[in-house]
Amino acid sequence: MEKTKVNTPSGPADATELEFKVKSEPWTTLELEDGTTLHLKINIGKVFRLEQYDHMTGEPAYIFTSNNVVRSQVPAKLKKFQSFPKPSNEDVA
Repeated sequence: MEKTKVNTPSGPADATELEFKVKSEPWTTLELEDGTTLHLKINIGKVFRLEQYDHMTGEPAYIFTSNNVVRSQVPAKLKKFQSFPKPSNEDVA
């Protein structure tokens, strides 16, 4: 476990980077009022345990890096396809 500094909303904090294994990766599915279905999932990159503790519970605080994955199913009536102009002879090298 390696000690490091991480940025938090209240400024830099001392932290320990923790190894982890993913036990499940569920998707959140949203049905929007326009008929679109969105599937969302968060991918965790790194996990850090801060040296700060929650004053009410005594538990350590954690922070992590992540990115979001989004898949969509959009009704045909909402789709708009771009049309591209055909290249002229001058555009073709």
